[in-house]
Amino acid sequence: MRPPISVVFMVKDEADRLGPSLASVAWADEVVVADTGSTDGTQELARSAGARVGEIPWEGYVASRNLALALATHDWILVLDADETVSPELAGAIREAIESPGNASGFSMPRLSHVGGVPVRHGPWWPDRKLRLGLRSRGLRAKGGRVHEAIVVDGEVRKLSPPILHYPYRNLDDALRKNGRYAKLSAEDQFERGVRGSLLFLLLRPPLEFFRCWVLKRGFLDGRIGVGIAVLHAWSYVLRTAFLLEAGEREKKKPKA
Repeated sequence: MRPPISVVFMVKDEADRLGPSLASVAWADEVVVADTGSTDGTQELARSAGARVGEIPWEGYVASRNLALALATHDWILVLDADETVSPELAGAIREAIESPGNASGFSMPRLSHVGGVPVRHGPWWPDRKLRLGLRSRGLRAKGGRVHEAIVVDGEVRKLSPPILHYPYRNLDDALRKNGRYAKLSAEDQFERGVRGSLLFLLLRPPLEFFRCWVLKRGFLDGRIGVGIAVLHAWSYVLRTAFLLEAGEREKKKPKA
């Protein structure tokens, strides 16, 4: 008999795209939507789809994700975002995995991102394997810095082949806004670790990243979308270094004790 599974989302103002994500996990025994302060009808949409809604404070990606995970009632937990859906193939693989997990504490799966409905199968976005399915009794939790938290477990992690379907950006404005926010948070993490920005890095690293994404990671095989992703990736390094330089200037201006 298959053990029960909880699916846990952490969301804020995702009414425009949460519906398909919830529909893709209707097979789960429990769907929990942890909301960090939506005002656009996200909670109402989730409840109408049969999900259990819990309100949690925003304390950063890691802390709030762990608060969200604590709302689940089953041991097996699948962690998703509102811009991700589970295909029937992945749903079947998940059910098989938790029915016969062996010694596995968790399972990872690739994430197939889409831009304008087109799958991106090259460049830095593929295969983008993530651990998203695991046992709470084996320490399933989030860890990391201010951004791009990772889900981890204690023990063996096995691989599933079907991907999570990922739709990261609503439009170009959304892409640029997210890119800027993540670059700033990443720069804050780096600054705390002692990393400092430099003009040389600002001049050299972005073109090198473009080359890596578009040529070495074969992003050119995705056509114009591949070019756009490589540019966006390189731009994130411009922003990150700029934020580091700004933080360094602020530090210099602080009065010395």
